[in-house]
Amino acid sequence: MPRSLLFAFVLSFLIPLVSPAPSMADGATYEAQSANLPLPNTLPLLDYENVLFPWIANREYVGLGWKRDKSWRDTGPFVFNMSFGIHPAVRMYYSPEIIAWLEGGRTGEIEDGAIVIKEMVNPPSAMYNEYRARLVEQYPNDPAKVAEEMSNYAYDTGGLNWTVMVKDSALSHGGWFFASVYFADKDDMKARKPAIDTFEAPYSPPLGAGGDGMCMRCHASAAEELIFSALENIDGYPGEPVIFRVDESWRDLPKAQKPAFGASLEDMIKSYVNDAHDPAAMRAAHVAAAKASPVDQNKDFTDMFPGTGGVDITRANLQTLPSEWLDHVPARPNDTQHFLTSDNCLGCHGGLGGAPSGVTMFIKDGSEYGDGYNISEYGEWRWSPMGLAGRDPIFFAQLESEFALLEQAGVGDLSENLGTTCLSCHGAMGQRQLEIDAHADPDLGLDGNAFKVEYTLLHDPLTVAEKEQQVADGTYPYHEYGNLAREGISCAVCHHIAPPEQAAGQPDYNKLDTYLMNGTTGVFRTTAADELIGPFSDVREKPMQNAMGITPMYDDYIKDSEMCGACHTINLPNVDAATDEPLPGFTPAEQAILNQAAKNAVDFLNEEFGVTYREPLVQFQHSVEQATFIEWQNSQFADAGTAQSCQDCHMKSNFETLDGTIKIDSLTTQIATIQDTNLPEVPNALPQDEIDVPFRDDYKRHNFVGLNAFMVEMLSQFDEEMGLGPKDPMTYATNGAELSIETMALQARDETADVVIESLTEANGTLEVVVSVDNKTGHRLPSGVGFRRAFLEVNVTDASGASVWCSGCTNGAGVIIGPDMQPLPTEFLDVVPEGATEALYQPHYDVIDDQTQVQIYEELTQNAKKEFTTSFVHRVYHPKDNRLLPWGAAEPGTPEFVERFGDSAVTAAFMKATMPEGRAEHDAGVKAGKDELTYQINLPPDVDPASVTVSATLYSQAIPPYYLKQRFETAPNGPATQRLYYLASRLQTEGTLIENWKLKIQEDSAQLQ
Repeated sequence: MPRSLLFAFVLSFLIPLVSPAPSMADGATYEAQSANLPLPNTLPLLDYENVLFPWIANREYVGLGWKRDKSWRDTGPFVFNMSFGIHPAVRMYYSPEIIAWLEGGRTGEIEDGAIVIKEMVNPPSAMYNEYRARLVEQYPNDPAKVAEEMSNYAYDTGGLNWTVMVKDSALSHGGWFFASVYFADKDDMKARKPAIDTFEAPYSPPLGAGGDGMCMRCHASAAEELIFSALENIDGYPGEPVIFRVDESWRDLPKAQKPAFGASLEDMIKSYVNDAHDPAAMRAAHVAAAKASPVDQNKDFTDMFPGTGGVDITRANLQTLPSEWLDHVPARPNDTQHFLTSDNCLGCHGGLGGAPSGVTMFIKDGSEYGDGYNISEYGEWRWSPMGLAGRDPIFFAQLESEFALLEQAGVGDLSENLGTTCLSCHGAMGQRQLEIDAHADPDLGLDGNAFKVEYTLLHDPLTVAEKEQQVADGTYPYHEYGNLAREGISCAVCHHIAPPEQAAGQPDYNKLDTYLMNGTTGVFRTTAADELIGPFSDVREKPMQNAMGITPMYDDYIKDSEMCGACHTINLPNVDAATDEPLPGFTPAEQAILNQAAKNAVDFLNEEFGVTYREPLVQFQHSVEQATFIEWQNSQFADAGTAQSCQDCHMKSNFETLDGTIKIDSLTTQIATIQDTNLPEVPNALPQDEIDVPFRDDYKRHNFVGLNAFMVEMLSQFDEEMGLGPKDPMTYATNGAELSIETMALQARDETADVVIESLTEANGTLEVVVSVDNKTGHRLPSGVGFRRAFLEVNVTDASGASVWCSGCTNGAGVIIGPDMQPLPTEFLDVVPEGATEALYQPHYDVIDDQTQVQIYEELTQNAKKEFTTSFVHRVYHPKDNRLLPWGAAEPGTPEFVERFGDSAVTAAFMKATMPEGRAEHDAGVKAGKDELTYQINLPPDVDPASVTVSATLYSQAIPPYYLKQRFETAPNGPATQRLYYLASRLQTEGTLIENWKLKIQEDSAQLQ
């Protein structure tokens, strides 16, 4: 529609909003008229809000003769000056389409355009009903005056606001547009100017949405059409509304006549909230929770990374991300799609933080609502690396570097192929749904072969102008997939993954080999679109079916570590290696297996979705870039009797605070909060046995953390720039990021490694210190992407606490320094000594006798030119890989390996990626999971050996200095790289878990005896 016509169309609805409504007495009726408003799906969201919200705020519906409730009514008990209702006091208006459906016995479908309007005022309802009775007595012959005074009273005293439901079957499976309408302040109330969404920081849930998950928390429990409306509530029909207990605490009575001598429930339990349906209070809470992002650069950091080449930009030039509340994709109206955003889930799976709503999936440590820890599925996932994967600034900077390196290698045309491959995990829902839709309906004109990075910046156009811009850019068909991609590894990913399958014509693989050849690198099968799998067989199905057209199904695979392996075993091409010979370290047969696994992925994706984006990549030799799952598989953590799954370690069933003040060994809670028997009674709900959510004593948290506190801190400190809100929408907790980081701290302290000074001796002024590092994880330490590193700091301090010798000490930017306080020449992997052909690096040590030697547990890779690289697709040589193996790891070809895995050539080829390389290949301790090395320390002549303390500390760096330097220099003009520099150079580490750009795992200290 041309803009001029659309403007006229919208204006035709705006004009009546400013004209006076027909004069009607309160309660008077004439033949009801329909609203005659546009349907929500016909306008972008903000354009629609600008039509609907003023119409509501001016109470235009009153002039249409709609039927309404018999009186103001409560939605729950009101005791000790506190409401326990789901909404405040309400009076509802019903469009004629709603009345017709109710009179028809709640059968069939409600007509599109039908509206239910819930006027809401501060409870209890008695004060409004009594006030109206006084007005009727005062103006017995002037019903118009009564109506006018009641309206003013509702606005001025009651804080009148509204929730609205508009039927539009084209919007979502549920077919309703939900909205909250309120005034931002008293001036706006006087002007009848309602708040309209801005999606600006600090980010709060939208005021209007189709398929709104928070509203579905209750409405999905309705027996029909997602509404509870009943004729007995409505004026002119028989029956009485449900009545709840209301005490006299609201009255202006002497203290001695008030309940509990005037004490409020707030006084007694020090907890009060009744704004779950008050958008003004919610938005005010989000503003109060917002913290300013850091603006000053860290000098230690800029000294190490000067920001040259254009990478250092201003805030005005920063590429920011859309509000998380624009990541909105509801279930489609007819057949639901596979992937939809987490805002569909959070209403039921987001927890409750205290009175009057209750405590569910929440650990309270204070009296106020939201004091404590939100351990709900949504709450912990949101601030986990999985929940942040689609907004990860490190990942997107990495992609820019990969594209730049492909250009340098003369294969820049592979950028979209590689980007789409990488986004099949980091943007899993968007990438996968795009290829599904493009294949299912070619007439849509979608390109399922290319999921472009730019799509992750798209969102639903909010205005006609935004829509026209997207259409002009050619991106309009892809905004939905951008919404999905920013959600990262969201709910619908893991709960849709099905086991890999052996394709026709493949050898008779065993279970593990079927996975290795068909289920890695983000190529996962899915369950049916209308099913989501979970670990419980006795689930309540109807609410999810009503809300999204999805049935929750029991499937034990959700508890299988192999499911995690879909994105945690990555087999990638090496684009600069020779294609006519195996990669170094591989036999032709082994290379053929890894290449065939990549080819199997191409065949599956082509057959299933008609896409070929990985086909150009299979011309190259492949190798395993990430091996976390198969590291676990090749350990005692996968063996019967000592088994611990990925889920056992990364989905906690207990809770503990870092300071130990709260410690719960086993969590018991409901796993969903819905309109069930715990809430006040409503008419027309589903039968009790279909909504009675049981308590579970085997609740598993969705914390999903490793040790990448660097990324979580970035998104927490720069939540405004990265589109995230600090306040949880259900529990009001503001410490989601802190909980994620504290969980990492506990994992580092208790479950990652033990560091022990095994012995400390002295001879002729030389200290000899034997230090051991014992890997406690079920995979290598560190694991995951190859640039992670852990290193030992062995520091000798004198009686005053001053350092007199140190191996592994760092500056404030996490750069390891020598005794001259300058970065070691090995820190950036770019110092090539005169006459040498390769840059210096720290090898694996058995003995360290110099402060410039540091034990760093890491994988180092080189490209075809033997230049050190952090690229994922230029990993030709591996001069060093001394990451500690998990206990029980077996080397391919040994009897122990054959006993565990048999004689499978497939398993042996993949498991090579779980073994050490370089000097560590010959270190039995590294292979066993416990490294032991000796430090020979020559103290200064004036230092008494008996006076010193030796400390050994293991630190982790998820993004070490050489990695950052390569990012900032490889693609300095890329917006994602500039964004990473902006965030990293301003990141405040003092007083955090990553102080001085390193995360402490464990430490030990000793003195001479």
